[in-house]
Order: sequence, then structure tokens, then C-alpha cells
Amino acid sequence: MINYRSKITPTWCPGCNNFLVFSAIQSAFNSLELKPSDLVINYDIGCVGNMADFFKTYGVHTLHGRAIAVAMGEKLINPNLTVCVFGGDGGTYGEGLNHLIAAARANINITVFVSNNFLYSLTTGQTSPTTPKGSRTKSTPLGNPNEPINIMELLKSVNPHVFVKSVDVKNIAEMTKNFKEALEFKGFALVETIQECVAFGKQLKS
Repeated sequence: MINYRSKITPTWCPGCNNFLVFSAIQSAFNSLELKPSDLVINYDIGCVGNMADFFKTYGVHTLHGRAIAVAMGEKLINPNLTVCVFGGDGGTYGEGLNHLIAAARANINITVFVSNNFLYSLTTGQTSPTTPKGSRTKSTPLGNPNEPINIMELLKSVNPHVFVKSVDVKNIAEMTKNFKEALEFKGFALVETIQECVAFGKQLKS
């Protein structure tokens, strides 16, 4: 069993689903016997980006929306590395959408993990690109006027050969399986974990 964890204790809110993501990705890494020295993980800004402190692999805590662009550069420079990205629906599908589409079009061999809680939660619950239409949030008190983005359909329309999956974060076995398959895929891969923010997600049900 390889230990990928640093000595820093995770600081997410009690009950945050990113604890499940953190556990599942370690299981996936171990099942593939990936050496920490062969891994480089890029972290976006946001709640899941806090994971940058909790791994002892190589890593870059990037600017908001720029994690995929950095990952593409790393893979081009050193194709032997296993290059991953962790981001939320805001940074990946909002600020970083142009880089996401570029990576999918190029089918570059990186793996992107997206914690999708349908909000910008680190900044206390504003509307994100996946927030359901009509939802009342901190930034849309009268209801979100926009259609939510469907990233699975979008990426498949850009490049039908990429690996894209969406999974309920509480289905740990399926999530871990999808993580492993994405890491093994020879090309661009994205796994989205559907979750509810324990601090601000209740507003989506109002």
C-alpha cells in the first residue's frame, strides 16, 4: 500500500463530499500502483483545490480556471508523467471552459476530476455554470435565468473519442472504478462527481 498523503489534516467542512473524493482517488492510485514521483496533480482554486495540501506528490496550485492549461504543458514536456487536475464546476466549466475544450479537442492524455456541487461554494454559494435554471442562490435571489451547461454532451460533441463520466459521489465503488478507468485511458479523460455542498447546497432546494 502506497501512502500518498501528506502530514496535513484535511480542512474541508465536516461532512464535505470531497473527503470521499480524496479517499477514492487514493484507492485508484494504489490499484494502479502509481509512484508518487511519477504523479503531478494540478489544483484549481476552490474547495477541492484545498487538496493541494493533502497529497505528497508533485503538484501545482494554479490560478482560477488555469489548472488544465498547466497540466497540458506538463504532459507535453514530460509524456511519462501521470498528469491529473482537480477542480470544481466553477473553475473547470466557468473560468476554465476554453482550456477544457482545447484539451478535449487535442485528446491530450491528462485526467480531470471535477467536484460538481452546482455552486461557487468557496465564495459562499453563488451561481455556477451547472446551477439549475430558476435556482435562487446568493447571486440570483430571483432565480437563475441561465440554462445549466451539460458538460458530458458538450465534450462528446467536441471530440467523441474522449472519456467522460458523471457519477454520484456517494457511490464510492462506482466512483473509484471510474477514477481508475480514467487514469488508465490513453487520451483525455474527465470524471465528474455529483455532490451537494453541506454548507450552501440547501439553497438549491428552496
